Amino acid sequence: MKKTYYEPKYVSKFQCDGIACGGSCCKDWQIEIDANSYKRYKDKKSDIADYTKGKYFINMDNRNACPFLTEKCLCGLQLKYGEPFLSGTCRTYPRRTYVIGDFCERTLSLACPLAAKLALSEKMEFVITETDDETDMYESNLPDYLSEYLMEIQMTGVYILQKQDLTLDQRLIVLGFYLDKLDEILEKDELSEIDKLTAIYKSDSFINNQIPHMLNSIKYDKTAYEKIMLEVIAKADIVTKPNLELRTANIEILENYLVNEFFGNIYPWRTNGTISQNYGIYVLTYKILETMISEGEPLEVVTWFSRNIDHDVEYYKWLQKQTGLDILKIMSILRPNSN
Repeated sequence: MKKTYYEPKYVSKFQCDGIACGGSCCKDWQIEIDANSYKRYKDKKSDIADYTKGKYFINMDNRNACPFLTEKCLCGLQLKYGEPFLSGTCRTYPRRTYVIGDFCERTLSLACPLAAKLALSEKMEFVITETDDETDMYESNLPDYLSEYLMEIQMTGVYILQKQDLTLDQRLIVLGFYLDKLDEILEKDELSEIDKLTAIYKSDSFINNQIPHMLNSIKYDKTAYEKIMLEVIAKADIVTKPNLELRTANIEILENYLVNEFFGNIYPWRTNGTISQNYGIYVLTYKILETMISEGEPLEVVTWFSRNIDHDVEYYKWLQKQTGLDILKIMSILRPNSN
């Protein structure tokens, strides 16, 4: 049965190439498989996985890799038995698909080096496609009654994030005002106002007249910024001392990262927290990446960041507790006048 997908253009260009990336998805982290796949895999290797907290995880070999990963960084199971034999995780990674009402949203995880190169190399554009591909689906934290509004909400966010006449911090500030107003609409249960809000944030008169007032209303709090950044970086076990004053020249890469994250993680409903908390998580994780990408090879940094931070569920739970501030407080760690 065909499904309708809304996705960035780059998704259709992706082709897995274990030789090119060194089989990065098959080693150096936990690989979860479903129960049926475990039974199939166990027939080929009896001690293939451990059962922990209701989930099966591949037992890595002495390379810290899946034992079915060949020396040429190809999947031995796929080579011998074909792709349908694989678990949903192995068959669909790095594709990340969420079911939203009658359609799906799909991106690629930036933990895959090849996916990161595709996603970050050019301005992100979106298309609607249909496919009958079988893929693992994720359930989002989006309330069901908002499913018909999600695409409109997210594309308004993307529009703001791609406003290249603003700095990245300025775009995040405008996004914060938009989400704050959206939260107000939802609290009042005035869903019909969402269309009006979208029209306002995409109008030339609003952009020309109101955004300067928004930016002028925000006062950058350097002390608060440094305090919270040192806390979140330390909690993330990033051992390199960050240069919090360093600003990067990798604007295009960071813009595409922000767009991919906002869309692909169903912001502002990535977690089951409030819109304010989700906005705080979004801003803080971006600011961590910003400090790191200034001092390393950009694509390698994004890939490492996605593997080690973006996939850390416990870290995101901790971040959610840390971001109980209102949106205006979160915006105070952003620079309204420079980047």
